[in-house]
Amino acid sequence: MTTSFYNSIAGLMSFQQGIDVWGDNISNINTIGFKEKTPDFSTIFSTTLVGTQSSDTGMGSTITSTSLDTSQGSIINTENPFDLAIGGNGWFGVKHGDMTFYTRNGAFNRDAQGYLVNDSGDYLLVANANNLIKQDDGSYIVDTTKQVPDILNTTFTPISLPDNVILPAVATKNVNLTSNLNDDTQITTTKPATENLYFSALYNKDGEDMQIRDSQNLVFGFGNDVKYDSGILSSTFCIPNDEKDGKDVNIDFTLNGKEIKFTLPDGSTSEEILQKLSSELTKNGFTNSISNDTITISTPNEFILKSNDNIMQSTAAAVLTYKTDPKNRYDFATPKDFVEKLKSLADVAYPNETKIGFENGEFYISNLSNETLNAYSHAANNSNEKFLTNLDRLGNVIIPQTDAKSLQFLSNTQDFGGNIIEANGNKDTITFEFTKQKVEPDKITWLGNIKITNENGEVTNLTKEFVFDSNGALLSPKTITLNEPQQIDINFNLTSYAKPDKALSYSFNQDGIEKGYLQHYQIEQNGNIIATFSNAKQAVLGQIPIFHFQNDQGLDSVGGNLFTPTSNSKEAFLYQNNGEYIQGAQILSGSLENSNVSMTTAMTELIITQKAFSASAKTVTTSDEMIQKAINLKR
Repeated sequence: MTTSFYNSIAGLMSFQQGIDVWGDNISNINTIGFKEKTPDFSTIFSTTLVGTQSSDTGMGSTITSTSLDTSQGSIINTENPFDLAIGGNGWFGVKHGDMTFYTRNGAFNRDAQGYLVNDSGDYLLVANANNLIKQDDGSYIVDTTKQVPDILNTTFTPISLPDNVILPAVATKNVNLTSNLNDDTQITTTKPATENLYFSALYNKDGEDMQIRDSQNLVFGFGNDVKYDSGILSSTFCIPNDEKDGKDVNIDFTLNGKEIKFTLPDGSTSEEILQKLSSELTKNGFTNSISNDTITISTPNEFILKSNDNIMQSTAAAVLTYKTDPKNRYDFATPKDFVEKLKSLADVAYPNETKIGFENGEFYISNLSNETLNAYSHAANNSNEKFLTNLDRLGNVIIPQTDAKSLQFLSNTQDFGGNIIEANGNKDTITFEFTKQKVEPDKITWLGNIKITNENGEVTNLTKEFVFDSNGALLSPKTITLNEPQQIDINFNLTSYAKPDKALSYSFNQDGIEKGYLQHYQIEQNGNIIATFSNAKQAVLGQIPIFHFQNDQGLDSVGGNLFTPTSNSKEAFLYQNNGEYIQGAQILSGSLENSNVSMTTAMTELIITQKAFSASAKTVTTSDEMIQKAINLKR
């Protein structure tokens, strides 16, 4: 009969412990990362009754263990980037003094020193890159030479994430420019031409390629008008009768370098003068003809008459020919050359009376005298009509103290730009200006100007010729090295196509990084702790490991949602395959794992256990009554 007392007391004790377990579960239903425990009951021992059949009499129950439910709790979102949840199996490691504990509670935050800690001040363990270097002013610089160590072969330590972190600048070493230089016949990317560009690369006032090519020519002259016909230049001069004034008629001039000089008596008639003039010209090899009171003189290619008398008017005209490589007296390649040719002609016809130049893309002739000057241009045997049209206003009657100006000549100029970083972190502007310079049968040359402007407005310039083949492929240079502000290799992937659909392609990139200031931290699913900076760059400061155990239910709870390994759980380890770390789960930033306790189940089990406790208490009462009756029977 006394056995029933032992059974009842054992039941009371075990069911009390069961109530404690379920009460603990219920009280932690909102505890982050809490794992439900289930009490396991068993009999204490039994006695065997001797007889024909085996029969055991139990000696009460006890809690042999509490099973840990490691199933995933629900995930809740938070606004704290340092709140972490594990999506799957695994544990965070935390440091408490010299002890290492494991937990599913990912409610971490930064303490006063920036360390990631839980509510109890335990430090989160990570594979720490230790790449933050403290400066004298209290800020931190990221040492970009240090990387996060191999997570499988490192000692895990706490990590500090301060607010005042700077990502140092990285000087630009390489620049890559990719673009097509639009070589279409009609463009809008124009600027006034400069004097050193070749005429073959010039466009008219409407941005239309004039396509001036070698050996195209025109006639330009000053003074008495000169006509052109099949390579012959002709000018007609009016010769009047000489009035008797007591002075002989003196004819004195040079024509194309040959001197024509003679004297006739005072009062000679126009016919007499013309006959003598024609004779002298013929004698010197010049074709001429007389009509009424005029003489027409013809010479091939040039007509340079410099007069020393008052009868023949100084006149200078020549067939001017465009040549990429000028060799002859009247060959020209650039506006600068063309101006020099016009000056040489004007100095014959109007010495010291003109100023000729090229400014803002326009040729101009200034009349410095008080007399009207005459300038003219004509088509020759191989003239470019668009070129002549753009020169039209230049060949004109120029009244005193005024200018004659051509229409504007334009260049095909295309600009690109970007930024580079100096070693000291300053951001400089780099611009590329490409101007079409010269067209030859087998190649096209563009003039490239590279300009770097620093924060103080100081400028570094470099000019190079870029040569393309006739199909628009870049021949040279493919790379240029600059030595200021530091050594920079600029790689060019350029083309020069006469196709408008190719004109808009442009890409500029460089490998420098400007100084960045910390914007925020984030933790990725692989556990990487990322610092994002104002320059849009990122740095990895560490990686959070996910620990695993052979038997999670063998872990020993030490309170505060912390667990330690036991001989049943074995030591913590990391998943790996062929020497590579495998997480086995994801780390969810800005999230927390809620308790996996089910209120319905816990309340049901609590009620059942409470009823069992009540039944055991009733057994004690019943046994007491039976003993009492037995004692009364003896009386």
